[in-house]
Amino acid sequence: MNGFAAPAPVFVACALSFILYLGAYMRLPLVPLFASDLGATTVQVGMINAGFMVAAALLSLPLGLVSDRLGRKRLILSGMAISGLTSLFLLLVRTPLQVGAVYLFAGVGLACFSPSMMSYVGDVSPPHFLGRAYGWYTSSLYLGMAAGPGLGGAIADGGFRTAFLFSAAVIAAGILVGGPRMPAPPAVIRPATTDLAADFREIVGNRAVLACWTATFFSTYAWGALFAFFPLYARNAGISVTHTGLIFTCQAAANAAIRIPVGHLADRTGKRERYIVAGNLFFALCIALIGAFRGAVPLYLLFFGIGGGMAVAFTAIGAVLSEAVPTRVRGLAMGGYNTCIYGGFAVSAATLGAVISRFGFAAGFAAAGGLCALSIVTFALLFPPSPAR
Repeated sequence: MNGFAAPAPVFVACALSFILYLGAYMRLPLVPLFASDLGATTVQVGMINAGFMVAAALLSLPLGLVSDRLGRKRLILSGMAISGLTSLFLLLVRTPLQVGAVYLFAGVGLACFSPSMMSYVGDVSPPHFLGRAYGWYTSSLYLGMAAGPGLGGAIADGGFRTAFLFSAAVIAAGILVGGPRMPAPPAVIRPATTDLAADFREIVGNRAVLACWTATFFSTYAWGALFAFFPLYARNAGISVTHTGLIFTCQAAANAAIRIPVGHLADRTGKRERYIVAGNLFFALCIALIGAFRGAVPLYLLFFGIGGGMAVAFTAIGAVLSEAVPTRVRGLAMGGYNTCIYGGFAVSAATLGAVISRFGFAAGFAAAGGLCALSIVTFALLFPPSPAR
C-alpha cells in the first residue's frame, strides 16, 4: 500500500483510540484542581498522579504478555470499560485519598488498553506501512488528547462532576459502537518450545528494544512534570482553567498533526533512531524552559514545540519496537514500552513534587528537561547499528 491511506483495521483502531483518549483526557486538567479543592497539597497531587502511573507501569508488561496469549481485543475493550468506570467513580469521591484510589483504578484501564492496542496496530499492518500505521494510530490518540483537555475545561465551568459524567458517556459510546466493528488480527502460531522465560530473555537481549525503552522512560519523566504540576503552575500564574486546558490541547494538536507526515517520511528514509534523538532533544529543551514564562502566549508556543518533539520521537519509537521483534512477543515489547511510559510519569510525579515544593516550579521543570536530554547518550550507546528487522 502506498501513500497515506490506512488499512481498515488500523482505521478502527484509530477511531477507538481517539474516543478513549478524548474521554480520559477530559479529566487531565481537572483532577489536580479537583483534588486541590478537596484539600490535597501539592505533594499529595503529585502522589495521586504517581499512584495512577505506578498501577499502569506495574501492569502494562504482564497485561501485554496476556494479550500475546489471549488476544488483543479482550484487553482493549476491558481497558476502555475500566476508564469509563473511573470517570463515574470520580462523581462519588469526597476526599483526596478517594481520588487517589480511583486513579489507581484508572491506571489498570490504561495498562489493559495501551500495550494491546499498540500491538494490534503492528499485527494488522504490512511491514512497509509500519511508520505510517503508527503515525495514523498515534495521531488519532493525540487528537483525542488535544480535544479532551479543552472540552473538559469548558464543561468544567458547569462543575467538575459534570465533566466527569460526560467523560464516562463518551467512552461508553465508543465501546458500544466501535467494539463490534473491530476486526480480529491474524492468528499467531507460537512455537511449542517457547515459554515465558524464553520470551523475556528474547526481549531483554534486544538492544533496539532496550534503547527505545530508555528513551521512552526519560521522555515521559519530563512530560510527567507538566502532566502533574502544570495546572497548578498555570493557576499560580493567573491562567484560567479554560486556557490551561487549551494549552494542553495545543500540545496534543501539534503532536497529532505532525505524526502522519513524520511516519511517512521515516518509512521512506529509514534511520528511525535519528528521529528519536532529534525529537527528544527538542522536546527536552521546551520542557526545561516552561518555568521561565508565566504569560499564556509563550506557554502556548512552548507546548506546541513539546507536541512537535514528541511526535517526531514517539512515532519512530513505535515503529522501531514493532519491527525489531516478532509478532509472538510484540505484546511483551509494547507492554515494556508502556511500563516505561507510566513508570516515567510515576517517578516524575513522586519526585518532582518535593523539588517544586522546595525550589519552585522553574527548578522542577528544568530538572525534568535536563534528565531527558542526558538520556539520549544512553540511547545512542544502546541502539545497535543494524537492529533486527
